[in-house]
Formats: sequence, C-alpha cells, structure tokens
Amino acid sequence: MTGAPEQRPAGVRGHELDTQLSFAQPLSRALAAQTLSGWGLPAELYGQGDEVRGARLTGDLDREQLHALLRSGFEDGLLRGAEVGRRGFLRSTTGSTEWMPWRRNVILTRDRIADVTLEDGLRYVLE
Repeated sequence: MTGAPEQRPAGVRGHELDTQLSFAQPLSRALAAQTLSGWGLPAELYGQGDEVRGARLTGDLDREQLHALLRSGFEDGLLRGAEVGRRGFLRSTTGSTEWMPWRRNVILTRDRIADVTLEDGLRYVLE
C-alpha cells in the first residue's frame, strides 16, 4: 500500500480523487495500512516513526463507495476529519504530477457526507 508508486499514464491531465484523512487516535503503520486497505487506493501515511496520524489517498472511487467509507470511518471513531475532492492534475511525460489548486472549499459537518458531490476542483472538508 505504501510501497512502490502505482504506474499511471504520463502526459495526461484530468481530475482524480484526492483524499486526506486525519485519524482520531494515532495508529501503528501496520494497523493504518490494514485499515486503509478497504479503500483500494494507494496511500501515503503521515506521521513519525510507527505513529501514523493521517493518510493521503489518490485514485478513483465512485461517490457511493466514498460515502460509505467515510461514514464508516466517522461512525467507528476512526476518523477525526477528512478532506476529499476531485483535484485537477497534470502528469508530465516524465511521470511527475502537478496538482492544480482547489477552486473552492466546502466546509461540512460529519453528518452531511451525502452533500459531498465530488464536483471537479471542489475540496470538501468534513469536520
């Protein structure tokens, strides 16, 4: 999950899911990787040593699956917050990726997950 980067097509632009998750309690690297495996997306874990406080996941999920994963994370007390959206990117022919700035932030409470419509360029902040 946090091993070699996933091979993605070079010389492409578009939008893809960009998700930042904040855990309610620090997790071990092994537990964080196991917990995030249900997302089916490559994850970059944030923290020092074996203490993981958050993660970034990028790729593609349909809206209903995203809603179910977020709802479960909040209801189970795993997540403190989440920032999700379909962020614009430009992948060069050398394979590097430039992320475009978000057009706008939409702040929502945790109980309004259904309002995350995943419009391109909007970042939904769930607190």
